[in-house]
Amino acid sequence: MTPADHERLAWADALKGALILLVVFWHVVLKTYLQVDWRIGLPIPGMWGLLSDIIWPFLMPLFLLVSGVFAADALSRPGASVLRSRVLRFLYLYLLWTLIHMAAMWAFPDFPTAVPRSVAEFVEAITISPPNTWYLYALALYFLLARALRRLPTWAVLVPAAALTVLVASGVIDIVSNRGSMLSNLLFFLIGARFAPAIKRFATRPRPALVLLLTAGYAALYGGMRVLDAATVPGVWPLVSLAGVAMGLSLAPLLPAIPLLGAWLTRLGRHTLPVYLLHMPILVLVDAVVIGWVSDGRGAVQLVAAVVLPIMLTALVTAGSALLGAWIEKDGPRWLLELPTRMTSPRVPWRVAGATVMLIIIGVVAARASALPAAPEAMPQVAPQRAGEVSIGAVGDVLVYDTGHRTPEDRGRGHFDAVRSWFTEDLVTGNLEQAITADTGYDKCGGQDECLAFRSDPDVAPFLAGFDLLNLANNHSRDYGDAGFTNTRDLLADAGIRTVGERDEVAWTRVGDSVVAVVGFAPYDGFNRVTDLRHVRAVVRSAAAEADIVIVHAHMGAEGPGADVVHAGTETMFGENRGDPMAFAHAAVDAGADVVIGHGPHVLRGMEQYRGRIIAYSLGNFGGGGVFGAEEETRRGAYLSLRLRPDGALIEGTVHSLRFAPEDGAPLPDPSGSAASAMDERGRRDFGDHAIRVGSGGTLVMP
Repeated sequence: MTPADHERLAWADALKGALILLVVFWHVVLKTYLQVDWRIGLPIPGMWGLLSDIIWPFLMPLFLLVSGVFAADALSRPGASVLRSRVLRFLYLYLLWTLIHMAAMWAFPDFPTAVPRSVAEFVEAITISPPNTWYLYALALYFLLARALRRLPTWAVLVPAAALTVLVASGVIDIVSNRGSMLSNLLFFLIGARFAPAIKRFATRPRPALVLLLTAGYAALYGGMRVLDAATVPGVWPLVSLAGVAMGLSLAPLLPAIPLLGAWLTRLGRHTLPVYLLHMPILVLVDAVVIGWVSDGRGAVQLVAAVVLPIMLTALVTAGSALLGAWIEKDGPRWLLELPTRMTSPRVPWRVAGATVMLIIIGVVAARASALPAAPEAMPQVAPQRAGEVSIGAVGDVLVYDTGHRTPEDRGRGHFDAVRSWFTEDLVTGNLEQAITADTGYDKCGGQDECLAFRSDPDVAPFLAGFDLLNLANNHSRDYGDAGFTNTRDLLADAGIRTVGERDEVAWTRVGDSVVAVVGFAPYDGFNRVTDLRHVRAVVRSAAAEADIVIVHAHMGAEGPGADVVHAGTETMFGENRGDPMAFAHAAVDAGADVVIGHGPHVLRGMEQYRGRIIAYSLGNFGGGGVFGAEEETRRGAYLSLRLRPDGALIEGTVHSLRFAPEDGAPLPDPSGSAASAMDERGRRDFGDHAIRVGSGGTLVMP
């Protein structure tokens, strides 16, 4: 290739450099940045997410098109030299770096990526896993494709391309699926290889006016697709992708001329392969260090991170991948050929081994640093009601209060007498939404109107007898400060009632031969936040690794008489992000939860079966006069009784209905079964075929 040829392809190198940056950026935003539990109240994360979505339709098609252009240049080279210097080297690096992926990422099961973490997954990744494997193989064999295409007339290329376009436009092939992506990427690669001279002529001369026109056209097509929600309409996605490819080609000749950045992009474009294959393990290690710190940050920390994090992480991951790739590549693939005959070959790949070991060590250290406490060897022991089973009794929000927002006159002595006969399960649990403490000198309301702070006097604690474990992860357990929270825990412990709810806390119980773990979640700092799904999965998975059954308490969602509907999306109340109950519950079950007990809305919600497990989105109020019984809808609650196998599968379940009067708030059995009927109706309305039905007598019927 002449110096002039190199000069003419500077635009292609610069374009590849820009595209690999966008690939890294897309993964940074989708897999790390948007996984942060943002609590800044500004739409900055959404703006970065929108930008990543805008670049996606053209990102890989344009990358493959440019790769096809480079493939065409191999036509002038001897086939043997290309096979040795390109194909074997490419396949070697692809296999090597995929192995490094697997070795470096096994310790991070919560990172959202499909990178292989086992031998079986590795074999699948290098053989049949679409779409990446196939177009990587196409690149490895590009000179064969290019040579074959050179001998074909133009119509022999255009006709199959047109046929594929018709199939996509008619919906026979889903271009958004992996299968469609594989075909479309291969199509763009073939077009780039076959029509390289025309593409070079188009992309060599800068045309600012054309850039503006094509950019405006792409923006209009993309915006229309999103506004009309037409991404899956046959023909729309390929049209948007083609518009983006045309825009990218028109921009290409401008890139090398950008001061400083242009030269850097051109150099980066000549080394895109190591960045593409190595950026994911680099990102996951950075993610392990950064994500928790940013999620738990407050105020200014989150605001600054929201603005700069995508740019910083993209630059860091790209630079780290390029440097690591250059270091590893110095070993070369020849040692593989020498190894069978020369075990003492001086070409032993010490850099490859060193890089892999380094990544593994960093991963192990990061994983251990963020590891959650293990289950204690000694834990409370309970004799099961039935051998080989575990029974759970669960209620929603508990408040020992009267209509005057005071402790009842009997100090709560008889508050639960009418329903205490229900408390027969191996483990009875609920959500205590108040402090039990003497006056601590601190009240979160500070005399403000329309603010509620719940406190019962210390002598109430013994009358909560019957509950074995109460969740304190909610918005009222710290109404009287940390001192009130600590006093509540101590007083309940003195009464023989355990508590759970602090961040990373797991309550363990051994029921017969089965270990039961209980974890509490709420939308607030100091607790395991329902909004931080990455942490949700980490905590639940840690508990599930050592427990036979995992019970999750979740204080989440909007509240009040109109909050009985469960739908996808975030729910808010009083300006607070109260989480996405469906996303939270599904994430918890995916991580190993067997039962999710929801509370917080103060009204009954339906129940859903997800992956064979039980999600009760809200069990309503279990007593609590005054505020909790202010409306008729909030004076109903449910007592959920479950019998589970040691693997968490349901044997039998029952909903006991209750009502209470607002005067003293004491729960009373409701013979009409109105709570059970409401949960059945709302479950069928919200979950359809996935609803857990509540039949006659309150019996659960799994779908």
